[in-house]
Amino acid sequence: MRKNKVIQFILIILGITLFIFTYYFSKEKDKVVNIDKNTSDKEVSNLTAGMSNVVEKVNYVGTDNKGTFFELNAGLTEIFKDQPNINNMKVVDAVISMKNGNKIYIKSDRAIYNQLTNDAQFIGNVVITESENTITSENLDLYMSKNLMTAYNNVKYNGVKGFLIADKVDIDILENEANIFMFKKKDRVQVKYKN
Repeated sequence: MRKNKVIQFILIILGITLFIFTYYFSKEKDKVVNIDKNTSDKEVSNLTAGMSNVVEKVNYVGTDNKGTFFELNAGLTEIFKDQPNINNMKVVDAVISMKNGNKIYIKSDRAIYNQLTNDAQFIGNVVITESENTITSENLDLYMSKNLMTAYNNVKYNGVKGFLIADKVDIDILENEANIFMFKKKDRVQVKYKN
């Protein structure tokens, strides 16, 4: 009987200690910074500079001045207060609808989207699909302001006309023309044509 009382007493002390420990440290973690009237704008700016908003399932839609329509979707977007027009996106897909009815689909792990220019940088496992043509790369810069796409780093094209491996491909979206490059002049673009 005496053993039971000792165990109960130890458990009660342990419970009270855990409660106080948890309550005290959770209050410290959720500490609020008080800003009074004497706090300068510079000090407030320094306090809030690193803050951000995270939004799930984001959709942006727009057009350029030449009639090209685009839609950009992300599973998750983070927007920092010091750069409110820049979106850091994860799990990204985009659709570019051309005036002539063609569509270009883009998927990537991440993207950085500029709301002012409608330009985007796609990063990681980039897949670009247009009709029966597919380009994969590690990076893609989409300049809607210039109607230009630049795929680079491990670029592979597989499509109706054949297969290609290069370091960089610049694609004029409106003219449907491409310039293909290697970073080192001595390296050659690898091409295999289909009959």
